[in-house]
Amino acid sequence: MKAGGLRQSRLLVLLLLASVALGAEEKPDKDGPEMREYAATAEITLGDDRVVSGKSKFTAPESFIFQHNRDGVQYEKTIRARDVRALHFQKWEPVKVGENKQGDVYRFEVTSFRIELKDGYKLQVNNGLPSFWQSFYLENDNGRVRFFTYWMDLYKKEDGSWYTGMEGPATGVRSFPHKDVIRKIEFKVD
Repeated sequence: MKAGGLRQSRLLVLLLLASVALGAEEKPDKDGPEMREYAATAEITLGDDRVVSGKSKFTAPESFIFQHNRDGVQYEKTIRARDVRALHFQKWEPVKVGENKQGDVYRFEVTSFRIELKDGYKLQVNNGLPSFWQSFYLENDNGRVRFFTYWMDLYKKEDGSWYTGMEGPATGVRSFPHKDVIRKIEFKVD
């Protein structure tokens, strides 16, 4: 009986190894979509309405698919990066990313935004921002700077306030960003 159990174990191990090897041969590993660098003249509006203009650079796939709602119907639409005229960031949600003895650390991420295409079509997207649009470089006569679409904040346990001085609870969606965060970016045709 021990010999039969040993044979079954060996057979099981061989089957597992064979299935792993077959799976590896059938599906080549993909690294995801090919990324390209884009550059355009841009105007960035920050959370406190400051406007900064210059040459903007970001890396993104040539095209991507977004789910959006139109008249109560959810669609998937393929967008080409070069067709985007503007991004309007509308809502940010806190995600707890850590804690220390002073309090809890949150990252406020975009959860709702509108894409405006060069042909005037607008998409309302309510399922988060792709990572390639979480920051943008901008260069002008003053130099080079990197702007972000999110911010980090510490919710202080001691008094229930935010390190940045912003108002609001530790949970819940915000309809306004930190003053140094991108609220809108418009790409201008050169």
